[in-house]
Amino acid sequence: MISIILSYDDACVTYDQLQAFLAVAAEGGFVRASARLHKSQPAVSKLVRNLEEELGVELFDRRAYRATLTDAGRLFAERAAAAVEEADALRSFGARLAGVAEPIVRLAIEAVAPLAPILDVIAAAQARHPGVRVELRTERLSGVADALLEGWADVVVGTTLGLDRRAVEVAPYTRVRIVPVVRADHALAACGPSTRPALLRRHPQIVLRDSTLAADAPSLNVLRGGVRWSVTDVASKRDVIAAGMGWGGLPEHVVAEDVARGELAVIAVPEFEAESMELFAIRSRSGVRGLVAQELWDALAAGPPAAPAPVGARRSADRPSRTTRRSRRSTGTSGGGGSARRGRRARGSA
Repeated sequence: MISIILSYDDACVTYDQLQAFLAVAAEGGFVRASARLHKSQPAVSKLVRNLEEELGVELFDRRAYRATLTDAGRLFAERAAAAVEEADALRSFGARLAGVAEPIVRLAIEAVAPLAPILDVIAAAQARHPGVRVELRTERLSGVADALLEGWADVVVGTTLGLDRRAVEVAPYTRVRIVPVVRADHALAACGPSTRPALLRRHPQIVLRDSTLAADAPSLNVLRGGVRWSVTDVASKRDVIAAGMGWGGLPEHVVAEDVARGELAVIAVPEFEAESMELFAIRSRSGVRGLVAQELWDALAAGPPAAPAPVGARRSADRPSRTTRRSRRSTGTSGGGGSARRGRRARGSA
């Protein structure tokens, strides 16, 4: 247990007390805070009560359904967050000085992310630290944020959907172009750039289901009012589309060869909200960072190596402007269209 001295009426409080206090403040209740900390509710309540007694001030108003911060609690939360972050950084630095690698490092990645460059980073870390076990989990949309907020993942690669940017460190990783495709002999393939939205809605759109448990999960590029089939991974989505059972958006690096061989055809979907998804390397500002997790962060925050020019035809209606082409040459990205943005409340992505 770490003891931290704060210049707050010369009170001596513990790391666990501060951690429990901040969890209750963030979650709005002791039950959810206990789940987040993997502690029992009585244990969390006791930590917070002991903190309040040590400080001689009430930090939470417990009269309402949700535990809300008092005025003193809001002021104290700012100091507490800084103290916990500093303590975590100090512990991480000490571990790196000692050269001690953590036994397990966990990563979560967005399902549309190119896997090969991430595996290269993991392989390099494994060669340096062969005794460390790596756990890799694939998530969709807000599920990446869940993995980070629940403390499962040390580092994630995904969008910032569902994340408080003040609580995390974010580094641009890559941009993934989302290409709407259908099997080449499908009725929609003959429509070209003039595909009518009403016609698209008569054929099943294959979407990736968001892996978050939140009821109000956002969506991306999901047509409202159409027939929709849900799958849980990119490979299944590609297989369903390749079987001629529907249409949907897939990462360009996944379908480029299929399009080049003439097995899949690119279609126009004017109602798509984003032509690409911007992915980031993300980690929490709090928590102890192990030696290997730090090495993985450094490598992922630097971004993947420059990708080769995409293979396969692009629809003429999606031809970039001269300004966009210059921008792509200078940034090394494979597609434009802006970052993924919060969509309608239907869960999933195209």
